[in-house]
Amino acid sequence: MLGVLIAAMAIPSGCTAGDEFRPRLCPTGLPAIAEVRVEQHGAARWRNDGDEPPCALFIVDDADMRRFFRRARQADPRDVHATLPESACAVRGSVRFADGSEGQWQVNRYGLGWLDRHGRDRLTLYCRTCRTRPWSQ
Repeated sequence: MLGVLIAAMAIPSGCTAGDEFRPRLCPTGLPAIAEVRVEQHGAARWRNDGDEPPCALFIVDDADMRRFFRRARQADPRDVHATLPESACAVRGSVRFADGSEGQWQVNRYGLGWLDRHGRDRLTLYCRTCRTRPWSQ
């Protein structure tokens, strides 16, 4: 019982508990999106080994990325590396938020990615609920 209480206390407010198959996910705290731009579709981050569809087929639009940012949660990059599959295929782009801040992002076809904003730490993002096209989970 004490172990459960200690574990519950270690989970920050609004976060989901992780386990050996899923990372802990927390709210991103990102401001509303003013504009999102997809600048590169189907980028191969490494040679595709044939288990996935070709990277050139991984195409998203601005609306897909708005949904991604609304649904995605922040994850610890070490937890993500240990618990989630990675894809060779990614899309890249930029985002401008309602508060005037801007960022560069990259997201793979499994809904795992990152966001860089000037003067802030990189956010590792994962969208557990992104399971329909264009995301292939």
